[in-house]
Amino acid sequence: MINKRKKILMLVLSTVNPDVRVEKEARYLASKNFDVSVIGITRPSLDLPKKEERDGYTIYRVEIKKKLFFKYFEFYRKVKKLVGSEVYDYIHFHDLNALPAISKLKKNGKIFVYDSHENFPEQMSETFGLPAQIVYTWVERHFIKKVDYVFTPGKTYSNLLEKKYKVKASVISNYPSKEDVDKGHEIEIPKELEKKARFRVVYFGVMYANLGYDVTVEVAKLIRDHYNLKPSDIDFLIIGDGSAYEPMKKMIEEEKLSPYFILTGWMDYHLALSVLRTSDVGLILFQPGKNNFRRIPNRLYEYFSAGVPFIGSDFEGLREGAKYDKQLGFFVNPQSPEKIAERIIKLFKDTKTLEQLKKNAEEAYKTRFNWETEIKKIDKIYKK
Repeated sequence: MINKRKKILMLVLSTVNPDVRVEKEARYLASKNFDVSVIGITRPSLDLPKKEERDGYTIYRVEIKKKLFFKYFEFYRKVKKLVGSEVYDYIHFHDLNALPAISKLKKNGKIFVYDSHENFPEQMSETFGLPAQIVYTWVERHFIKKVDYVFTPGKTYSNLLEKKYKVKASVISNYPSKEDVDKGHEIEIPKELEKKARFRVVYFGVMYANLGYDVTVEVAKLIRDHYNLKPSDIDFLIIGDGSAYEPMKKMIEEEKLSPYFILTGWMDYHLALSVLRTSDVGLILFQPGKNNFRRIPNRLYEYFSAGVPFIGSDFEGLREGAKYDKQLGFFVNPQSPEKIAERIIKLFKDTKTLEQLKKNAEEAYKTRFNWETEIKKIDKIYKK
């Protein structure tokens, strides 16, 4: 009797270009002899293939023309049309905005999995207010009961879902893959991004208003005006793009801090993993907010993969994410530029402590905070 490969369909409202968590899961499951398909999106303005073979799995992209929440309904309709009558052993929904598609795919799947990347209702409330939180909470409460398994990237998220909806949620943390890190470290660092100052502070990730871009600029101003450090002493490398990019750039120019900053905009993920190695400390300055209090940021572990310790918000999620038997960084009040600047200056002066923290970070990544160690859990989940 022929042993047929079990089929997995993953749905995500992103272009998968990149979408690191989705790609890592799909790649791993494909390596375990699952037949994996991913359906993402594209836009008329994007030059992305409608079908793409990658690392043993297949990506399909449906073209989305509508915006705001209208795009969700367009996505669900086009997914159903693309899937047709095909039946999958597992259908895997990445994040809350993909989950309602389960109502159209009831006959297309045997087992349904909800992969909650973040606290979506509270994240949306920070942009659209309380009504958005109420609506998305209702959506999650309604559809989470229809799935067979739930997992999240962090214990704080899992605890929240279990408390809110009385469901069991397992943790698969979104650590960087050694495969990706090794590939990144093979890339030569561009000359314009090489470290020229003695000490480098880095911010890596999507740039939103509630992630502390304005505080970062205030910290740089203090370091210049109060501590009298020059651009040859210290610089700030900002890797990423988003709604806060232009406001941050404008603020830097107004404060005449341009010599202290390097803003790269969007950067290829593997190149970013290489460039991170030029840094001495990484910032994670989440500002107060329900989602941010519990958030466990991917960039924490990407810093560790480059041997970079952190200075980050003293919040529940970050404390949970940084648990280790050796010190990996420092927690601060993210609304206090003075305290953040003071901590940076201490590391700037104390090279012995800095070097030990760098060694701890690199060791933590290699022994614990890597995808190859963590992803074994997903194999067990699917085998159940």
